[in-house]
Amino acid sequence: MSRSHHGFTLIEALIIIGVLGVLLAMATLVLRPDRTAVNQAARGLSANVTRARLEAIKSNTYAGLSINTSQKSYTVWVDTDGNGLFTAGTDRVVQQVALGQGELSRVTLGTGTTLTGIVFDSRGIPQNQGGGNVVFTDLGNSYSKTVIVNAQGRARVQ
Repeated sequence: MSRSHHGFTLIEALIIIGVLGVLLAMATLVLRPDRTAVNQAARGLSANVTRARLEAIKSNTYAGLSINTSQKSYTVWVDTDGNGLFTAGTDRVVQQVALGQGELSRVTLGTGTTLTGIVFDSRGIPQNQGGGNVVFTDLGNSYSKTVIVNAQGRARVQ
């Protein structure tokens, strides 16, 4: 005797729900570019603090990272005039990052940013003790990440 089946079995329905759940989770990650950009900015600054330390050791001179809060940018530099400070036009710029442009167009500096820069000597030791925080937020201030730089010049993202 032949029996005709109409509809889905319970197992077929559960498989479809599982596949839809996985697709929804993947779509949620893809459709959150603000969070991705904020995370990228925070990880980038953390890596650039380390880069400034390594540039100081490699160049056997002062190097650092200067944050310009009014222009919402930061610069990794190597001191070529020997004064231990960033001098625009004189010191070598290793990298300059501007928030609000390109991949970081959805990111800005948030309130709570206390670090304006860090300088390392030729041994990689920070010259301005105390550390500080840099807060990155999305343009709607709904998501933020903080980069904490400690007194030893080590950065971590929180």
